[in-house]
Amino acid sequence: MKTKLTNSIAKGHVGYGAGPGIIELLEYECPCGKGKIVEEHDIIPGYEEHFVNIYCNDCCDKYELNIDLGVHSWNLHKSS
Repeated sequence: MKTKLTNSIAKGHVGYGAGPGIIELLEYECPCGKGKIVEEHDIIPGYEEHFVNIYCNDCCDKYELNIDLGVHSWNLHKSS
């Protein structure tokens, strides 16, 4: 399951010597509604990183993030 997108922010970054880039933050609702899931994409020449995290104590224990198809295609499934 992928939850509802609630906020999207893109900001420029001066880079690390190979030119400027962008940092993109996408915030999604967590299943319980108390926290959020944040997907971040650092797209900077010479430095690219993509990750997603759950920022909710309740949902961290109940759900796992599946990124087998990449960070953009994450989905939640119940922890075993």
